[in-house]
Amino acid sequence: MKTGTRSDMRMGLWLGVLLLAPAAVMAGDDKAKLMDTDGDGMVSSAEHAAGAKTMFTQMDANSDGKVTAAEMDAHHAAKMGGKSGDKMKMSSADKIKKLDTDGDGAISAAEHDAGSAQMFTKMDTNGDGNLTAAEMKAGHDKEMRSAKSSP
Repeated sequence: MKTGTRSDMRMGLWLGVLLLAPAAVMAGDDKAKLMDTDGDGMVSSAEHAAGAKTMFTQMDANSDGKVTAAEMDAHHAAKMGGKSGDKMKMSSADKIKKLDTDGDGAISAAEHDAGSAQMFTKMDTNGDGNLTAAEMKAGHDKEMRSAKSSP
């Protein structure tokens, strides 16, 4: 697969929305602290991948290796704790359509892993292979602004 294409960039954008929007209540420092399992103040690529894998596993309610829109909605509702204050601009089904590279109507673990790796690279603005809380917050904020301005 070619990298750097408009389609790849669009996939990265929407994966960022997928990965970060449900965590809007934990943006920046809180999310970094949660993912920073070795306590060094930064999130490594491995820590980020492990966090993404955990998120995928939590969303995959029936453990079939795929996340559907219904599973994504249920996970998001559980994360929000019944609060209705979230202003998601895109439905889970639409997010899946943007990320679903094999067209089966769900996100596979491989699709999620690939997108998570892309998102890590985009957020690692200084290229040191680690994310600071500031980089995570900036990445989250950028994705949220992009989602709000997209049709």
